[in-house]
Amino acid sequence: MNRTAATVVLLLLGAAVLKVCLTGQYLRYVKEGLWPFLLASGLLVLVLAAANRHRHPKVGWLLPLPVLALLLVAPQPLGSYAAGNAGMALTRSDEYPPLPDGDPVKVTVLDYASRAVFDEGRSLGTRRVMLTGFTATGADGTSLLVRMILTCCAADGRPVKVVLDGRVPSEPDTWIEVTGTFRPGSVVDEVNGERIPFLKVESATPVPAPERPYE
Repeated sequence: MNRTAATVVLLLLGAAVLKVCLTGQYLRYVKEGLWPFLLASGLLVLVLAAANRHRHPKVGWLLPLPVLALLLVAPQPLGSYAAGNAGMALTRSDEYPPLPDGDPVKVTVLDYASRAVFDEGRSLGTRRVMLTGFTATGADGTSLLVRMILTCCAADGRPVKVVLDGRVPSEPDTWIEVTGTFRPGSVVDEVNGERIPFLKVESATPVPAPERPYE
């Protein structure tokens, strides 16, 4: 790659990084707390590109087209395909405090699943809870509610899954808001053998995909 092509690649890459930072699309790739570092890296790449400018044949401008695609097409966040190929991810806690006030009370998919699996649902009791996630289908045909969690970026995304006991949209990757109660029991995740808890569904409403798709 000649110097002109390298400069164009840097310019487009820097612009792409700034675009995802300023539009909020970076939340599809990394955790929210990494925004300042991502913004700084985009600015640094643009500075490097400006310092590297030099005239060369125009054909070199054809080489960075793949990078240009990132500016024009935004990849979708991880969905049901990724969830079906990765094992259940849960975090055990030493204690599970009482749920906050509200009926239903809004909880994350991770919090619900952790309480259902590790606390056997004791801290959930008969409380009505509201969870938001996307739909997926388990290996045995069960309906799942899924939310992906990140350690750092989308490359290490892992799914938290809940079996939905009730009528829900069957189309995969449909974002829904589910209200229901804890139901004892679980199924085994065939990917890594972890337990996937149940939620007895009271209602399920399709909703737009959230700005922050990962927990």
